[in-house]
Amino acid sequence: MKSLTFHFNKNFIYVIIYWVLEISYHLATHLGETNFDLTNDEIKNEYFFVILLNIADLLSGFLVLYMKCSFKRANDAKKSLENKEQIANSKNELIYEKSDPELKKSFYKRIIIISILDYISRSSIWLSFAITGVKSNEISNTLQKDITITLDVIMRYVLSAFILKIVIYKHRIFALIMISLGFVSLIINDIVLMKMNKDKINDDEKSYNFGKTFYFTAIALISGLIFPIEDTFVKQIFSEDYLYPANMQFDRGVFEMVIILIMTPILYYSFNLELEFNSENVHIIVLILITFTIFGFVKAYILLKIIYHYSSQSVSFLIISQSFGRAISRIIKISRNKKYKNGYIPCIFEFIAVLFILFSSLVYDEIIIINLMGLNENVKKGIIKRGELEMEKIHLIDENELDNEPLNNDKESIENNNDDDIIKD
Repeated sequence: MKSLTFHFNKNFIYVIIYWVLEISYHLATHLGETNFDLTNDEIKNEYFFVILLNIADLLSGFLVLYMKCSFKRANDAKKSLENKEQIANSKNELIYEKSDPELKKSFYKRIIIISILDYISRSSIWLSFAITGVKSNEISNTLQKDITITLDVIMRYVLSAFILKIVIYKHRIFALIMISLGFVSLIINDIVLMKMNKDKINDDEKSYNFGKTFYFTAIALISGLIFPIEDTFVKQIFSEDYLYPANMQFDRGVFEMVIILIMTPILYYSFNLELEFNSENVHIIVLILITFTIFGFVKAYILLKIIYHYSSQSVSFLIISQSFGRAISRIIKISRNKKYKNGYIPCIFEFIAVLFILFSSLVYDEIIIINLMGLNENVKKGIIKRGELEMEKIHLIDENELDNEPLNNDKESIENNNDDDIIKD
């Protein structure tokens, strides 16, 4: 028996696409020589990204329209074979039509809550800059992101256990221990890199401020707390309201757009903001922003698809790609600058730690099954296999009983004949 069994299905292609997009984005932004900031103010830049991500969600409206047209064509085809009453009760229409007003009311309440949580989560970075007053060159973005991702992943597993009632079997306990060790190693490695000043490859005279970095991170952890809660609610809607990912993304985008339209003027006039855009490389910046919006749409849709087909904690092996992309870009930066060759060791260690976390996440979600130390006993595949074996045993027992019944009947008939012969005598 193999030590590892891989249980990939067709939906895993979404994970691969997400990783390719995330790594491409990090390589483009971290290795490019052009300044991609729309303004010289970090707060404004980050708020623009919130708006762009909302536009990205609204792009899913094209998918919703396509799906409705497809269902309409399918239903029109059915009308020639079935009567209207059967079609009205069909499952496809139940997906979009709620006959019970109370169910509709409950659904919209959840969508509004999800939209508010999403807006707050996406706003965590600009809020961190606004509250702390620090500049981006004073903090380690890598350490902040890795700490936030660590909290995000931990929260997903906690919520899946207490809200979604996911049973924590032996293989999941093992995976959680491995994931924890991986993140601890990753954060320690980030601190080492800060001390070595390898995050700033092009400027060794400046160093990051530990106090400001942790102060900034403490505010940014909002997203690490709220995103898992949001995705848990999303999974509940998928399970209970039969909503598709594209519909979820579009509905969230519409409600969040209302929030942005209300909040943006309030923020603008409250802080007396002025819009001053960078005039240098404006064409390249616009192109990058359009690409970012399209990437944001695809990534958000894939994330919802993963929640739909797997679970909210399965998002863990998507978001870890951010650390992977940063590790690759850092290694490339070091290779370009001969002065920092000794930075290879911690960067490679970071690379290995990310792969270790990814492997453990896939073990937790039973995409990779370890056939050692009883770690494969309570995976879905193992449970199904045991059920099939039990059914085979029951079937064999039933067959044996059927085979033995004629023998018992023959024996009884012989004994009855003997008794008749004795009476006759």
